Amino acid sequence: MAEALLGAVLEELVSKLISIAAEQTSLAWGFQKELKRLRDSLEMIEDFLQDAMESQTKEKAVKRWLTRLKDVAYEANDVLDEFAYEILRRKVELRNQIWRKVLDFPSSNNSILFRLKMANKIKDILKSLDDLNNLADQFGLQQRAIDRITPVPAYGGPKVETISYPDDSNIVGRKHDVSKVVDLLVNPKDEQIVSVVPIVGMAGLGKTTLAKLVYDDLNVKRHFDVKFWVCVSDHFDVKRILKEMLEHFTDDQISIPQNMSAMIKKLKEKIERAKGEKDQIRYLLVLDDVWDVAKWKELKDCLIGVNQNEGNRVIVTTRSEVVASAMQALPNRRHQPGRLKDEECWSIIKERASRGCLVSHELELIGMENAKLCQGVPLVAKVIAGIMCNIEMSQGTWLKIQNSDVWGSIESVLQLSFDHLSSPSLKKCFAYCAMFPKDYCFEKEQLIQLWMAEGFLGSSMEMMDTGNKYLNELLSISLFQDVEKDTCGNILTFKMHDMVHDLALSVSKFDTLIFQENSASTLNEFFHIRHLNVGCDGELLPRMLTMAAPKLHSLFSEIDVFKKLSITFTSLRVLKFVGSNILELPTSLGELKHLRYLDISKTSIIELPKSTTKLYNLQTLRLLGLRRLTIPDGLRNLINLKHLYFDRKPIQPVLIGNLTCLQTLPIFFVGSEKGHRVKELGSLNELRGELRIRDLRHVRDKQEAHGAYLHLKEKLCKVIFDFSWSNNCQEVIEGLQPHSNLQSLIVRNYRGESFPSWMFKPVGDSNTGLLLLNNLMELELINCINCESLPPLDQLRNLQLLKLENLGNVKCMANEFYCNESSDSKNEVIRVFPALKKLTLVGMGSLEEWTTMETTNTIMFPCLEELHIFHCCSLRSAPLMGQCSSLKKLCILACEKLSKIGDGFTTSTCLKELELDYCPNLSSIPNLEGFSSLLNLSVFRCDKLNVVPIVGSCSSLEKLSIIHCENLSKIGDGLNTSTCLKELELSFCRNLTSVPNLEGFSALQRLKVVSCDRLEIVPLKAPLPSLKEVMISDCPNLKPIPSLDGLSSLTELTINRVGEGWSCLLPNMLRSNKFV
Repeated sequence: MAEALLGAVLEELVSKLISIAAEQTSLAWGFQKELKRLRDSLEMIEDFLQDAMESQTKEKAVKRWLTRLKDVAYEANDVLDEFAYEILRRKVELRNQIWRKVLDFPSSNNSILFRLKMANKIKDILKSLDDLNNLADQFGLQQRAIDRITPVPAYGGPKVETISYPDDSNIVGRKHDVSKVVDLLVNPKDEQIVSVVPIVGMAGLGKTTLAKLVYDDLNVKRHFDVKFWVCVSDHFDVKRILKEMLEHFTDDQISIPQNMSAMIKKLKEKIERAKGEKDQIRYLLVLDDVWDVAKWKELKDCLIGVNQNEGNRVIVTTRSEVVASAMQALPNRRHQPGRLKDEECWSIIKERASRGCLVSHELELIGMENAKLCQGVPLVAKVIAGIMCNIEMSQGTWLKIQNSDVWGSIESVLQLSFDHLSSPSLKKCFAYCAMFPKDYCFEKEQLIQLWMAEGFLGSSMEMMDTGNKYLNELLSISLFQDVEKDTCGNILTFKMHDMVHDLALSVSKFDTLIFQENSASTLNEFFHIRHLNVGCDGELLPRMLTMAAPKLHSLFSEIDVFKKLSITFTSLRVLKFVGSNILELPTSLGELKHLRYLDISKTSIIELPKSTTKLYNLQTLRLLGLRRLTIPDGLRNLINLKHLYFDRKPIQPVLIGNLTCLQTLPIFFVGSEKGHRVKELGSLNELRGELRIRDLRHVRDKQEAHGAYLHLKEKLCKVIFDFSWSNNCQEVIEGLQPHSNLQSLIVRNYRGESFPSWMFKPVGDSNTGLLLLNNLMELELINCINCESLPPLDQLRNLQLLKLENLGNVKCMANEFYCNESSDSKNEVIRVFPALKKLTLVGMGSLEEWTTMETTNTIMFPCLEELHIFHCCSLRSAPLMGQCSSLKKLCILACEKLSKIGDGFTTSTCLKELELDYCPNLSSIPNLEGFSSLLNLSVFRCDKLNVVPIVGSCSSLEKLSIIHCENLSKIGDGLNTSTCLKELELSFCRNLTSVPNLEGFSALQRLKVVSCDRLEIVPLKAPLPSLKEVMISDCPNLKPIPSLDGLSSLTELTINRVGEGWSCLLPNMLRSNKFV
């Protein structure tokens, strides 16, 4: 498979070199003829490529020819890169001279030396290419004319333009498996400190997916106090596992000890601290993708050392029966997920391949046959779905998939997806991912910047757009998965299946090496390595680095490699240091002329060398989590810098506005001194993504604020204004008008009395109804303490998330909060906040009244899914209208004067979660009738509440908690339809006299009744096969529950201070049950 990539890499690399040579012709000093010869030679060789790639599998000599060609091509690339570096250096030099008002042209001697050096290098490359051309003739390779303009798709079917990617939340056919594994975790039949539950099965079966579903299960979250997830993969490293467990508590690498005993001690302290008020604490650890168990006993001793309470669990996912048997101490504790049914595989394929269109009967038949060929393996179904999604939806193209010869193995199917990638550059982008360990959580922006540094994305200003396009294609064919997105739907992170990682490693095995402890690599492998990830030290490392250094393009390292060798990394494009062991950078760092990506985040480095200012090719600089770092003057000389990350004001370069190529600047600290004023942003019109502007108190007036020219930055998606309690902020914010493309706006610590006019400024003709911020999807107004009224936020018609926090002077949310427009027709429906999905009100201490629009043709919040009202101590009512039909979650906390929830709440039949906490004046709740989707109902500290009105069917209810409702006397009879109930808690409801009949509650697992003084009967009736925990305390009038006798699943029983008759029941219960 690596040979296929080799050809793709060469084809793209040679094309790139031809392009660079042509572009540099007019800029080179007296080298026009040589560069023309270089281009001609490369084009001639490129014509041999197709025949060479077809012959390489048969002829070893041709294979060596290709390898040599690749080396020469990289050398030529370096030479052309030196031209580019020299051009940038001279630009910086000339600009600095102009600033100093001194014109001192570079020494002619230096120019002559540079020309001589480059002439010799070009001469050597031309000779090497001539030799390769001669060898091609000797081998009998045939020249084939190629199209150098339009790349040909790798697969024989028509391509479909798409940016879609699968929704990983839709998991098919694993509900029973989740329930089984959860039961093994939370219903132990043993009393061990650490016990193991292996999930074992073949590759691609979904073991990791199943473990993730279990990890996020509500019952598991409640049962375990702390959870850890570690991908072990090929190398079972006890120290690394403990380190990653510690990273669960902190991102500060420096604070994590390196000594094993110190790690165990610190981990024990962290776990103990998470205990809170509980008597005992237990943790869950997932060890994903385990292959070796030689050090399992060592790890198990460590795990016992960090917490000696009983009930800690370890989930192990593995393909190996040997591993599962060695780690599983007890019988009947493993789970082996089954294969999916053909219909389930077809549902995975159909959802993607149909692209939302109707599938004809003929295509349905073909699709079902393809689903059968998946043999019940989810990964195969996902990959095939991705391929079918990206080709024409026709019988011919679907039959080509069906009739291909890839169905013999999962590896063959994955290889087909790789072959199907649309360009050689994209194949290189995919192969580059082998640089990262298995289960690595990729950051989208970081990965695209690495591709860019390697030259995979071309050389234009739109490289990030190209990278996003490539990323979407890899997602669409399921080579990436587990996507995490921000609130506006933008991709943040994703992962790669371990078998897909194996594919990336196999197609890049001549280029990429991950050097770890006990690596089986030989010295011969290092000669052609271009991408190296050093995870540990070792005797072999210095020799390996010496051989690999001259050709390395990317280097990730957890150790200081510069101390290991005397020569430098002359071709390095990417340098990424990781971990607290890295203490310093060499003073000669600036000699890495080709370096485009430098990341020293979360290391112990305290100084950036002065020579860093000479890295003119640098595109990305990451300086995050560096508490003591100092930077040199002159970083403004990095005129090619596109992405700059830092999180401390002292690290921000002076005169950052000179870095006019910047596209990424997540934070900018405004200062009062020259070089740090807000006008530095004015020239940075290529900024995209997120920009947070802090310390706006240093901006003097509107005119100075306008100098940031935010209205010209059309690629910014998110802007955060932090005023730090500025007194002139109302004038300043008027000058900070953003571009109309903005998706997210957050305003913090704003002390103005009204919000800026541009927030509701119309676009173009005022009659269009469109506002400047018409694209805004997220708005947060936080600590705006002087604002007395809210603007008509409903006019932001695409707004999906709205958060209002600590607007302490706002007393009323009435008509001015909604759209002021009126309908021309009496019958036309007005939708208020038509797109809003989540509304959060926090700390609105003066808010007394929240009213709705009083018109019959108004629909309020038609898309609202979540409503959170926290610490609004003066609010008297929450006027939920009848149109909140999409509401899924309602949480009201600490609203002391709230006495009423609108009757419209009763139509919220999609509601899944209702939480009411500390609303002491709430006397009633609208009837919970027909709430068939309700899963969780929690009522805390609502002292005046008399009834919890469960009237109709709440058939999906799983958890009911009513705590500290002193006047509650009744729970609606609709509770007896809640046969899915798993947890029931009634505590400190001293006036509760009865509970509806709970007959047939076979799912009930946990029952807690505490301090219900007047309660006499809890009408549970056998069978109760799932009941595991019972706690009954301080209920002096409660009569015994006969159905508790002889419960086979009961593991925890607490009965304390109860009425008469319990003493007769307890002996039978104790004889028939085993208790934890």
